[in-house]
This record gives sequence, structure tokens and C-alpha cells, in this order.
Amino acid sequence: MQQRLYYIDFLRVSAFMLLIAYHASVAFFPDMKWLIEAPEGSTTLSLIMKHPRAWRLALLFFVSGMGTWFVYRRCHDLSFLTGRFTRLFPPLIFAMCVIIVPQVWYERMYEEGYQGSFLTFWLTRYFTEGKYPDGNFTWAHMWFVAYLLVMTIVCYPVFRLIDQPFMKPVTDWFQRVAGSGSVYLLFLLPLVLNLVLSPVFPRQTNALYNDGAWFAVWASWFGLGFLFARYHQALIGNVVGLRWQSAGLAAALTAALYLFSWTGTGGAFIGDYETMTPLFKTLLMALAWTMILALCGFTAKHLNAPSVTVSWLNRKVFPLYIVHQTVVLAALYYVLPLGLGVWTEYALVLTATFAGSFLFAIAVEWLPGRSGILAGLAPRGRPLPAGGAETQSVRGA
Repeated sequence: MQQRLYYIDFLRVSAFMLLIAYHASVAFFPDMKWLIEAPEGSTTLSLIMKHPRAWRLALLFFVSGMGTWFVYRRCHDLSFLTGRFTRLFPPLIFAMCVIIVPQVWYERMYEEGYQGSFLTFWLTRYFTEGKYPDGNFTWAHMWFVAYLLVMTIVCYPVFRLIDQPFMKPVTDWFQRVAGSGSVYLLFLLPLVLNLVLSPVFPRQTNALYNDGAWFAVWASWFGLGFLFARYHQALIGNVVGLRWQSAGLAAALTAALYLFSWTGTGGAFIGDYETMTPLFKTLLMALAWTMILALCGFTAKHLNAPSVTVSWLNRKVFPLYIVHQTVVLAALYYVLPLGLGVWTEYALVLTATFAGSFLFAIAVEWLPGRSGILAGLAPRGRPLPAGGAETQSVRGA
């Protein structure tokens, strides 16, 4: 049966919701420094969140790559780049100049005791004291959007190259690998690129200009998502058929990471997020890839059906992402001084984050004209990329 790839919409929404929930919890990790840190943290919450931390961004870039294919297939000349620039750059700049400002203000008040008003901070300090963290101007969580824009531009010549007839042996090879059990080896692409570039770019910075090793990782997941969407009909049957095996491998890798890294109870230490050894990176990226394959397999098999809720969320999810971290910081600023205990505080911050973000995303719909674009809202009538504008069959056991 021919149908829209609804499961990609579900994956996109789920990936963003997971990321928002993760950011609402980071202040309560006793082993991680963040923008605002709770006086009382939870080791249990930190341990729970180490697992999604390993694959949430990989999934997000992979799904973004899939969505990019559906845009590219409709227009793959320079209008593709113009459209992507129009979709991503205005929200990036608007967020950096307006939406992110309150979160830096809340941070300065909470951590440094700044007493000026928001308007005073915005007009006299935010733009004039240099870039964060020494200064205040930052793209904060919007680094994801900046990276997505840059990697779209960087990958565009590769997209065009793939279209050429002389590339058919290469694309046929990819389909053979991705359509067999060797699909699991594709995690070696981001891994090898990261290991080769790490001596030059040793730290993950999210600053783009000095983050080459991890930019290569995110671009790899993005590119793999693009290719999987492009050859979806030939590959999805294999991904669906291997879904239980993928889940089993992900579970085994998760157990190994908890035993030998995240809890240290396995009698050996293989590295962690602070000390990223080659072995730790190997397990981390293998886990990310098997989770992506498992999630794609199960959702394509069981959730590839229309949903009014998912459709509604899919339209709102970019505005939700843009505003969520500012809401997190505001919630932390007002909740933490209450001293209610870590789990009550976390529950309040999590609830306030989703409630405030949804109120913003709904309010954006009422903005006049096309101004909603600044807050990440697609113009009415334009199809969202995730899930595609085409119809394909989803096959597999």
C-alpha cells in the first residue's frame, strides 16, 4: 500500500521532545557544569540521562537529513539552498538577538548576582561585552540550527554529485551495504572522521570554527539520513526486518557503557563523556547507530499511519525548540530558590518547560503576515520536510 512516510514525522517530533526533556534535566546533574546548576543534584537522574545523551543528537541530525532529501527532491537547483537559508537563517538570527537574551540574563542574575532589568541587560550588556562565556552574545542551543545550515551548504555539492550517472556504482554499493546486515558498519563513517580530526580539533565546542571533529560526526549522521531517505524504498525492508536485532545490539551496547563507563561497576574504565577515549567513542557511536536503526525499524513497522496529533506537533516543533532553553532557564531561576527537593524541582521545571514552550509555539501562529518565520514557523500551505511530500511503500517483516 502506498502511503506518506508518517513515521518520519513521528521520529522528528520524538527527537525534539526528547531533547527538550533532556535540557530540562541538565541543571540537576551533579557531574556536569551547565548554565544554571541546582544546589542539590541527582546522580540517578544523571545516570538515566546518559543513555539518551549518547544518541539523541545523532537521531536529530539523521532525521534532519531525511527531511532535507524530501526538500531537495522537489527543487535541487540553487533554489534549494535559497529555501534552506530562508528557513534556517532568520530564526537563527532572531533567536540570537531576541529569544536567547533572557536565558543569559537569568544566568547572570542567578550565578553572578546581576541586578539590572532585562531591558537594561539587553540594551547595554548583551551585544557589547563579547561572545559567551566571557561575554554574553551567544547562539546557545541554536548551534544545532547553525550547524544544520552550514552542513546543508557544504553537502549540497555532494548531493548534486550523487545525481550524476557516473556515481551509480557508488550509490549501488551503498544500497547493497545498507540493504544487508552490513548496515551496522555504517557507524564507522562518523567514527573514523572523528578519530582522524580529533588531533586537530580535540574538544567538542559547538562553536563551529574549532569543532571540526564533531561537525564531521553530525554531518555524517545528516548525510546518512539523506541517503536513507533517497533510497528509502530499497532499504526500509532491511531496517524493519532487522529491528529486533538492532534493539538487541543497542541493549548490549547500553549495558557495556553503563558497566564500564557510566557507573564504573564493571571492573574496568573505558572512558566517558569527559574523557573520550577511542574505545568509548566507538561504543557511543555504535549505540547511536543501532538506536537509530531500531527506532526507524519499529516506527516504520508500527507507527507509519496518519495522526492528527503528530501532524500538529510536527508544525510546532521548531518553535518549541527555539524557545525551550530560555523557558528552562526562567523556570530554574524561579523554582530552585524554593528549596523543594531535587525531584519536585525537576518535575516543576520539566512541566514549566513544556507548558511555556507550547504556549509560545501556539502564540506564534497568531503573528501577522509571515513574521512567524522568525520563530521557526513554516508558512501555511508549505509542506514540512519530515515525512516527505511523496508516497512510498514501507515493506518488511
